[in-house]
Parts: sequence; structure tokens; C-alpha cells
Amino acid sequence: MHSLSTAGPPQNLSHPFEKLFSRALDAPPDFVQRCWTALKEQVWHSSSSIAFSEEDILTYNTHAHPLQLSYRHIYPPVKICTTKECPHRVKSKPLVEPLTHPATLFTLREGALPVFTTSLYCRGCNIRYYHNYSVHKASETRTYYGGVPDIIHVTRHYLFETALLEHFATSKVFAWVSSLNCARIYNSSMASLHAHILNNELAHADTIHLYERPPSSWPTSMDIRGEYVLDGFFLYSLLLDKAEHGAPLVLKHDEANKDRLKKAIHDRNKQTEGTGQEFYPHACDDCFMILEDENVKIHPAVCDGITLGHPCCAIHNCKDPLPGHRGRFCVEHAKLFDKLCAVLDCEAEHRHNRRTCPDVDHAALEDQHIQRGKAMFQLRAKLKRANISVPLDSAPDDGATVVHDQEDEIEVEVQSTVSKKKLKAIFGRRRTHNEQLIMRPCGIIISRATFYGAEAITDVNTFAKATFPTPQSTPEFFIFDNNCQLHYWQKANHETHFENTGQPVDVFHFKSKHKESDTHCQTYCNPAAFPELIDGDKWRVNTSICEQSNVWLGGYQAILRDMEGTRFNFYLDEMIKRRNSTHV
Repeated sequence: MHSLSTAGPPQNLSHPFEKLFSRALDAPPDFVQRCWTALKEQVWHSSSSIAFSEEDILTYNTHAHPLQLSYRHIYPPVKICTTKECPHRVKSKPLVEPLTHPATLFTLREGALPVFTTSLYCRGCNIRYYHNYSVHKASETRTYYGGVPDIIHVTRHYLFETALLEHFATSKVFAWVSSLNCARIYNSSMASLHAHILNNELAHADTIHLYERPPSSWPTSMDIRGEYVLDGFFLYSLLLDKAEHGAPLVLKHDEANKDRLKKAIHDRNKQTEGTGQEFYPHACDDCFMILEDENVKIHPAVCDGITLGHPCCAIHNCKDPLPGHRGRFCVEHAKLFDKLCAVLDCEAEHRHNRRTCPDVDHAALEDQHIQRGKAMFQLRAKLKRANISVPLDSAPDDGATVVHDQEDEIEVEVQSTVSKKKLKAIFGRRRTHNEQLIMRPCGIIISRATFYGAEAITDVNTFAKATFPTPQSTPEFFIFDNNCQLHYWQKANHETHFENTGQPVDVFHFKSKHKESDTHCQTYCNPAAFPELIDGDKWRVNTSICEQSNVWLGGYQAILRDMEGTRFNFYLDEMIKRRNSTHV
């Protein structure tokens, strides 16, 4: 049980606890107090790692709940205000006005627990103290205490042990487990201490009755939902980041959970851009070499992209966020284009409840699109009738309504009946083009960026400069599958930032996709032209490391496909950070 006091045991048990133990032990109150007097020092200083059985917890809660107490009751970590200027702190006045409400605590080793959580108030400075944070009455600002707590309030009524959130985070890194599936796994195998018996009724037919419990009457659910897992992952990651930087996490208190986290997530994303990844300065024997004979240092970087993206504004290269999951344009472009026909270059307004204008050819184009959608729906229906379901991992990991594939960006072309010109229309949402990585040959990802319209050479150059912002930070070699075009553009535009960096194409792409007749490519980008990269008949560095890492990154395609851009970036950066830590 969490206690308000840490200095030592109280002289006497308070009346609620006296009543609780009197009922639980079926003993008179004076006997309970005598027991406390005799055993309080031993009880108070006993190990907190004592394991209680499910029967112990049920018995305790049976008598505790009517008194608004519980096993693992959640209190603030302090009983006196911590504000230095507060007059009540100076006078050591205790916090008052307790507010208690029921909640569910999801634990790693004790299952889902019905608990009460209590907050306390300081009348001297108008701050209410909760288990994780304090809230100032005037500003409604939620300030988290320093460090990372053992238990995190993910929502008002649902709390998670940090150990459980860490379990979920590592499951995401190593097994691409969506938040929805984290919740399913927990509810079926971890919420009950006897899940291994209850899940196998026939095998345990003789003893299962010993573990069956009546349906819970607790006012909050004993099941985790996927959105709680995802919100918990974001909040836990933010608290870890603030703890690493020695700063408190400050959020708005009176906003919905998703909105409350948005600014902090955005700020963390900006912090991570360019040189912000934790392992950006990494160097090891597999990626950092000194050739003593030639007095040369080699610390190469490898760049590549993967087709992984999130919904974005339909206007090419627009980086402004969408207003919602089903939006096609950002707020500004919606004012200009949301009412227009979906056919490219058509400036007429679309019909009511349709996406094309009254033009016969344009309407036919939309009809073709609709028929394709119906065909897809029919195929899915046939799968369902055959008892073949789409894998659950394909559900979005953002608490959003599923937006089916046919609602994504689809280009349709037909021959106009009026002219020979082909008509093209875009229905549904556009997605960002790809995620671009810069890595060390050992497998450490040092930087990531989202490319919106295409893997354009100018974007690669901008990304590389953000990752290596000074001439001193540029790598000796920058390996990229389209380096010949990048190098050509740099020379044509007098870009000198990477003038001391060798720019070979990776070995695989050079052999398969670059012509021998391309003089510029052969002169400046042939990997064989860089003897520092060759050791006898072997390459010193793994120039295809990005291709290999993209296999891991591609595992998040289904999980992230409908995630809002800010959360998408945070999620990927956190996965990269955690994966990097396992490679060091």
C-alpha cells in the first residue's frame, strides 16, 4: 500500500485502517491497535517486494473498498506542499481536501487491479497534488514531478505500471506489436494471475472452478484498450526524455489526452531532427576506422529511403497537417481546393456527395473508381465468407476509425470522349512519399526525415546538411544509391558543403542500376574508385546497411498507416532510439 508518510510509522492507525483490519481479522479495534503498536516498525520497514496472493488481495479489497481504500491505493508522493514560497510549506501544514475516486491499475506481475486514487490540496498556493503531477488551480497547468514514476496516470481512471509500459515498448521494437494487440495480449494472458488456466478450460476441467471469479462490479473496466496503450507509450516516452534532460514535463490539464500530449510530442520531434538522435555521435569498430599506414580516418554514412508514410495534404510537398483522419487537404488548401473536381487541372466545383463535376467524362472517371471500390469490397466479403480475415495487425495504431485502402490516394485514367487527352483524377488521401534514413555502417540510425513529394535530390541534400550541419561534421564518405545525380546537382549549383566527402554509390545499386556509359557516375561515384573502402578483395564497410534496416522499419507499415503525422514521427523516432540502444 502506498503511504503519505515516509519518515516513519504513525503512532496509531487512523480510524479507516483500524476499521479495515478489524473487519478483515474479525477482531476488536483495540486488539488491532495493540498489534500495530507491537509490529509497526517491522511492518513499516519490511521489504516492498513481498508478493501477495490473489486471495490476499481479494480479502483485503473486500473490506477496504467500502471504506474507499484499496490494495495498492494511489496517493501523492508528498504530504506537505513543495512550493518554496508557500506559507503552508514554511509552517509544515499538511495537504488537505482529499479527493478519492476509483480507477484500474494495470500491472506487469499482479494483473489488473481495482484501486482508489487520492489527490490532496494545498490551500496556501492553490495546487492540487496527484501521484504523478501537481495542478495549479489558476493556470490549469499540469507539472510532472522529476524523474520517472513507478506508476503513470495515463488517463483519469486508468493507471499503468512503468514496468508494463516498458514491456509494451520493447514489444513494439522487437516484434512490431501494435497497441491494439498489446492490449489483446494483456487482457487474455496477463490481466488475470491464472490466465494460463482460465484460457484452457478443457485441460484444467478439474480445477478451473477454483480460479473462476464472478464478473467484476468495479466501476472502471479491468480490460486495457488499445488507445490507452498508445497514449501510455507516448506519455512514458516523454517522461523518459525529460528525465534524461533533467527537466519536468509540463502539459495542459484541462484538455483531452490526445490534445494534451500534442505540443510536447511536437517539441520532442523538433529536438530529434538533424543531430538530435541520442546515438548521433556514435562510433565503434564496425563504423569508425583509422588506416594507420595512410593516416586516414574513415567514419562513413549511408543514406537510403523506404516507402513508409502517413496521410498528408494532397497538394504536392505541402507539410501542413491534415485537420482530421479523413481530410484530403490541410486547413489552408482546403479553402481553395476542397470543393473542386477531383480531376487534375479541372477548376469546376464537384457535385453534391460526389468528387467530380457534372462533366460526362469526369463523372465516368468517378464511376470507374467507385466500381473498383465495390470490387475490392466484394473480394473482402468473399474472404469473410471463407472465414479468412485480414490480419489484425493491419488495424491502425492511433485509436482511429479504419480508413480502408480504397480511400487512400488512387490515380484513375480514362480516355476522354471529346479529345485524345487522357484524364487523370486523384481520389482519397495522399501519403508522404518515403522516410529517409542516414546510418552508420554498423547499423546505428543517426537521423531520419520525412520526404513529402518525392525522394528528390534537393531534399536529400537538405537532409544531409541538417544531419551534418558543419564542414567539420561531414563524413569522409556519404554512400547513397543516387549519388551520381546528387553529386551532379551539387556541382551544378556550386554546393560546396560536401566538397571533402567522397560520394560512392552503394555496391549493389552500382552493379545493377548505373550505366557504364555514365561518365560522371563512373568518375565520381564508382565505389571501386575509393581504395580506403577496400581491404584486399573485401569491402571495409557494409554499404547496404540501410537496405537491411529497411526490412525492420517496414514492419511498422500497417501499424502507422493511419497515424497522424506528429505522432507518426514521434513513434518512429522512439523506435529508432530504442533499436539503436540494442546495437551499441
